[in-house]
Amino acid sequence: MMTKIGGGSAGSCGGLVQYLEKEQAGLWFNQNREQLAGHEVVAEIDPNKRNLGREDAKYYQVILAPSQAELAHISSDSQKLQAFTRAAMEEYAQNFGKGIESKDLVWFAKIEHSRSFDHTDRAVQLGEQQKGVTKTGDQTHIHVIVSRTENLRAYAEGKKNGLHERKNPYHLSPLTNHKATTRGVVLGGFGRNSFSQRAEQTFDQAFTYERSLTESFRFLHCMKYGDEQAKGEMQRQAAEQAAAADRQKRAQSHEQSQRLEMYQQPGKTPQNEFTDDLRASLSKAYQQKDVNDLGAALASAQAERERQRVAQEQKAEEARKQALEATKLAEQQKLAQQQKIEQKPENSPRISRGLGL
Repeated sequence: MMTKIGGGSAGSCGGLVQYLEKEQAGLWFNQNREQLAGHEVVAEIDPNKRNLGREDAKYYQVILAPSQAELAHISSDSQKLQAFTRAAMEEYAQNFGKGIESKDLVWFAKIEHSRSFDHTDRAVQLGEQQKGVTKTGDQTHIHVIVSRTENLRAYAEGKKNGLHERKNPYHLSPLTNHKATTRGVVLGGFGRNSFSQRAEQTFDQAFTYERSLTESFRFLHCMKYGDEQAKGEMQRQAAEQAAAADRQKRAQSHEQSQRLEMYQQPGKTPQNEFTDDLRASLSKAYQQKDVNDLGAALASAQAERERQRVAQEQKAEEARKQALEATKLAEQQKLAQQQKIEQKPENSPRISRGLGL
């Protein structure tokens, strides 16, 4: 998972919105709305500013770029990507340490499906690839435009209802150098590394993604910025994880081979094994008075009975069809024989096979 935060502009976000509509116009979304047009994004973000200088950035851009393995895990499903973006923006809001949520921000996101090499890519820097060339494979990613100022309408409503006493709305910069500051004029801050890790964890938890150490932000960040000792330790942990995964894979393969050999023995079938396992599970659950295990075992028994019932019905229906076809074939043969007899002449001349007759 790659997360990137870029500075915005002191002016309107209209140019960025227009650029991000290069693949397809519209289809913007935020925390509670979808199918939004580009002009709606500009109309919401541009006026959402207060007490900012003329040269101050008015908005920022957050890029969420799942890897091709992550995209394959969720089949690049747009609804899942939207859900992930909303969860990631909750993490974005909470990461400021000011007790705010996504609903206290003004942000809009758009999903894109292609990317091109630019000057930040290592291949371009090494001269191995030209700038502007489209990258291959699934390049689906999300662009988020988020206002620097908190949601002014929500701020005014909260102040009116006595939810907060601060005189001015928050100005939220993810590019600040403050991180969890507890003293001074600026409280809170924004940890960009922390946000990247939390976005990654959000994806893993939401979609049950089993992330290897080598594709984690922690590993990649260490390999890029860590000292030699830290890199060595991280590589050792990665090697141990890979070895453990290989042992587990080998054990599973061995278990499957043993099951196959067992099923090939006389009297050993998956149905018999299921019955034995079910009997053991029910006995254990009953002895331990474990209602959950007992319920699960009974549910498995019910599912197996239903499967066997359907299989028996299908087998009976197939036998009935075969019997019907056999009866039909026998009747056709009988009818053909009768027609053959009726067509034979009764007084046909006899052929004598002898001499003199």
